[in-house]
Amino acid sequence: MLRTLHTLSTQRRSWLLLAALALVLDGIALFLQHVLHVEPCNECIYIRAGVLGIALAGVMGALAPSYWPMRLLALTAWVGALGWSLSRVVLLLDLERIVAAGGDASCKRFKGFPDWLPLEQWLPNVFEPRAMCGTVSWTFLGGSVTFWIGIALGGMALLAAAVVVAQVWPNKGRV
Repeated sequence: MLRTLHTLSTQRRSWLLLAALALVLDGIALFLQHVLHVEPCNECIYIRAGVLGIALAGVMGALAPSYWPMRLLALTAWVGALGWSLSRVVLLLDLERIVAAGGDASCKRFKGFPDWLPLEQWLPNVFEPRAMCGTVSWTFLGGSVTFWIGIALGGMALLAAAVVVAQVWPNKGRV
């Protein structure tokens, strides 16, 4: 299995599939926002940006997947964006629990994006927070949007871990 994962990580289509999967996740978020009117909070926006980072890692990996330094750079970007997104998911799930228990959650942490990349100004319909953190306005099978993106990113984290291990695991017969 590790040999297969290593081989797949050297193929352009695998990296493009990663980028496409991340774009589908962000597309679902935009569908929820603009069609079902589930407005994003600050943490949702950070998660959305992290998922976009995963898509960019996929594009980066697709540029030269057989060249190991580029593959390593793309893997690093993938794991970094994934870690960022998962940390925001954990924080937001905690805020949802606080609000569900009758507490008050604050969204004052959103400082915007860096001056050199003001996404909330360039694309406000995508990156502008419009809801309070911790408020759950939509559920599917009893889980909030945050819960489901956590499931998706958790699965992606397992895959990323396996791909990383496949890069370094000693494998007889592999050049």
